[in-house]
Amino acid sequence: MKKLKSEEGSATIEFIGIVPLAIILLAIMIQFIVSVNGVIVAQSAANEYAKVYSVTENHDQATSAAQEVLNSTGSYLSGSISGPNQINKEFSTTVNAQIKLIFLPDEILGHGVPTINFSTKANSRVIE
Repeated sequence: MKKLKSEEGSATIEFIGIVPLAIILLAIMIQFIVSVNGVIVAQSAANEYAKVYSVTENHDQATSAAQEVLNSTGSYLSGSISGPNQINKEFSTTVNAQIKLIFLPDEILGHGVPTINFSTKANSRVIE
């Protein structure tokens, strides 16, 4: 009976119970930060396309500049750039991006890693 009332080691058991929850919370926070960064980079790519196209009116140069911005993040962000949708001197471009969930590798899932899909748009005017 005396051993059952002893509380020695209870802190260790509580710690072991909390560690997985803390790791999961940390992974969620890191994925949130990566996702916010991906959204900011995608908007920067759309803005870069608009900046280059407004000066050069060359779709290939603008797409190359925007793709360079998208590629700066590494492998977790991919996307496609469409545009320009031009009316007179006004135009818009759209970046469709996919953010990979970084803590879910292919080995665990057995198929492709899930992605968060979103699009962002930039509007501008051709400079003469």
